[in-house]
Amino acid sequence: MNTQPCPTLPSPTPATPAQGALSLQWKRQPLPPLQAVQVLEFAKGEIALLEVEDGRIWVTCDGLMEDYFLEAGQRLSFTGPVRLRVSAEGRRPARLNWARHQPKAGATYAPAAAAAPMQPLTVAPAAAPMPFPGGAVSAA
Repeated sequence: MNTQPCPTLPSPTPATPAQGALSLQWKRQPLPPLQAVQVLEFAKGEIALLEVEDGRIWVTCDGLMEDYFLEAGQRLSFTGPVRLRVSAEGRRPARLNWARHQPKAGATYAPAAAAAPMQPLTVAPAAAPMPFPGGAVSAA
């Protein structure tokens, strides 16, 4: 499959759920420890929204040097076209909820119904940790 690499991304910006949030169809992705990396692909114009339900996950995007490590309750979003590679980090299983949708001006994202309560977010490239406030980060 021929996909374009992720564009160079600006620094992530916080996003928080609010009234009028989009209704998303979340998919639950179990990530067993020490298993092969799983690939998620999103088409041009789609928004990929990831939310960790349990454990710790590693996320990387084809074409980017940064890796992201997310804990339960944390989120990350990307704008397609994008190919993401995800796996459980360490020896514990993890569970990832993900959704795809078309962009909508001013849209916010409600948490996945089965997800743990949102926790303060600390998402950063592996080489340079940087805290971010709130419960969500956009890498798009």
